[in-house]
Amino acid sequence: MGATLHQAVTLQFKATNNQVEYEALIAGLNFALSMVVKHIQVLSDSQLVVNQVNRIFETKDEVLKKYLQLAKSLISQFKDFSLIHIPWEENQVVDWLAKEGLPDLRRTQVF
Repeated sequence: MGATLHQAVTLQFKATNNQVEYEALIAGLNFALSMVVKHIQVLSDSQLVVNQVNRIFETKDEVLKKYLQLAKSLISQFKDFSLIHIPWEENQVVDWLAKEGLPDLRRTQVF
């Protein structure tokens, strides 16, 4: 049995686009863990985050290294985890939410 979870996050501090993408991932993972989810598939339009988490890209930025470390710590709590890149144009849920008045919504979905 599967369910789709959606969560909007507003940051109260300045951050780069990549930092915001990690914040969205981490918030989604924490949300899923709070719901006692054990199997999770995450879709993100952030190619950088997806490739860093999946160990395809090396993380050189010191701030992003900390985000990656936190994300991996959360990921380790799931029995089954996958993170898949989805082109922004194909992210229909976020597109719909943006049209409904959330124009700065980050584009990470947790399934």
